[in-house]
Amino acid sequence: MKGIFSSSNQNQSKTLEEVIRKNLDKAIEAYVSYLYTKGRTLRRILKYKPQAFRSLSELIKNLENFGECKSFLTNDQEALQKCIDEYNFRRYVLEVIWKYTTWKHTPEEIKEFTKGLEALAKEGKQVIEDLYKRYQQYKITSIPREDLDPRVLEIIPENWAIKSLIIRYLENPEGYGKQLSKYLRKKLLEARVEEREEVKAEKELRKAIINHTLYVSNIKEAYEIISKHIPKALPSLAKLIENLRDWDKSDLLTNNQEALKEYADKCYFKAYFMKSILEWQISKLNIQPKEIERFIKNMRTLAEEGKEIIDGLYRHYKEVERTTLERILKDKNYQTILPYKLKEARASAARSIMYLLVNYFKNPEEHKYQLMKYIEKPLRR
Repeated sequence: MKGIFSSSNQNQSKTLEEVIRKNLDKAIEAYVSYLYTKGRTLRRILKYKPQAFRSLSELIKNLENFGECKSFLTNDQEALQKCIDEYNFRRYVLEVIWKYTTWKHTPEEIKEFTKGLEALAKEGKQVIEDLYKRYQQYKITSIPREDLDPRVLEIIPENWAIKSLIIRYLENPEGYGKQLSKYLRKKLLEARVEEREEVKAEKELRKAIINHTLYVSNIKEAYEIISKHIPKALPSLAKLIENLRDWDKSDLLTNNQEALKEYADKCYFKAYFMKSILEWQISKLNIQPKEIERFIKNMRTLAEEGKEIIDGLYRHYKEVERTTLERILKDKNYQTILPYKLKEARASAARSIMYLLVNYFKNPEEHKYQLMKYIEKPLRR
């Protein structure tokens, strides 16, 4: 009997572990999908509806300030489900704004859209919380057919319904404001176009969005590789993503030129940090079980080192960039550093980080000392 109960407990434990891993998988996917949608929506609005960019930035700040999700690394399945729901909701709000930009509009229609976006942004976090509550209610109530806009067709009813609610308001804030206000704790402010600061640092903003997209693309590919082939490494990947998020305090939603340059630079660094996982996988087309176990262990070590290892590698990245630029200036053919040479120096620095991590994944005993040199302490085992 003891053996039977022991086997039963092991099966239950294994099942729980599988459920946790499956939900962690969904949480990472929801987070990455939100980041991707954020980047492409900002880029699209900046290109086609620049007068609405500052309102969109304010709305995104409100979206990111709302919610209870703090970490993906929890055994509390209710808390993890909140993370999934909150990031999916944020994505749906931005997806429908992106969708709007793909349709043709008259100047008057664009003005109405900008007014609606401004009104939502001015309401702050409270309107986001109320819309999220309505999104949750859609899951447990019957949704009338007339509440579903066929232009934003979705398979899942609650996703379709929340997108329909938002797009109808943005297209007609005056006419649809009363309908939307039924779901809010207070009546929406009158929709009008505010005088907002123009997008001054547009060149730097575009670069920042491009590098944001590069970083998200590399996270997505790393996640897909690990989720499909090495699921035991998912918790470490989640921790690495959270460490990078918490380490980088730079701001994309700003009009400050230097702040945008910092954001672009750190996204570029983070992109190559993540690309190391892709390069390791590409270099190992036939990965042996021992190599997978070693990779899982090394990912865990990197994740446990927290922001210290990121700080150390970023210092090394900037040092490589600096010495490369100094070498260029010593060349008599260059009195100043041309833009393409600056790109070359940055790419060289980023690749040095990537290959340092790839080599560590392949042969940790040989290359751990190099990592230790940059974080100035022994690695955890």
